[in-house]
Amino acid sequence: TISTYYANGLSGRAFTLLMMLLINLGVQMFCVHAQSQKRSWGVVLREMVICLTFLKPAVDAYRVSTNSGDDDGAVDSLVEMMSFKCTELATESIPGCMLQMYVFLTSRKEAGTYAMVSIVISALTTGFTSAMIAFDLDVDVHRRKTQPGLYGYIPDDNGLRTRSFVLMTLMSTLHNLSRSLGVALLAVS
Repeated sequence: TISTYYANGLSGRAFTLLMMLLINLGVQMFCVHAQSQKRSWGVVLREMVICLTFLKPAVDAYRVSTNSGDDDGAVDSLVEMMSFKCTELATESIPGCMLQMYVFLTSRKEAGTYAMVSIVISALTTGFTSAMIAFDLDVDVHRRKTQPGLYGYIPDDNGLRTRSFVLMTLMSTLHNLSRSLGVALLAVS
């Protein structure tokens, strides 16, 4: 989308999308440094390289799934993964979807032929990420035991869990699309 915007004369919009990406990366690098305060500089450097190469989501997912968190970290691996996902949603995914909708409404030809596909992919990614955050926090055994009034809405049956996750993803996607469209229409008017 960024290269399409640059190629079609929407360099200001492309720069804004690029800045969203860089702000997200900067905030994540700050979080890596904050999470790794008690660790050696070699470990901090390794974590920053993982973040800069965009491998952080995969590494976090591996650490959560294998429960291989580091005791020297400021928070456990699940909270670390969730904070990075929330950072991505707040600094890149949601604002990017809003901007893409605005560009689609104001400059449909310049936005490119696949602009709507990019918007749908952005919204689905946001929906998936927010559903994953809610799902992972809800199925965490420790949270279910310590706060049963807040956690436990996802059923224990695997088939029902899958259905719940798909419905949460769709609901979050549609919510993001409606809010992004509302903000884009407000900006156009």
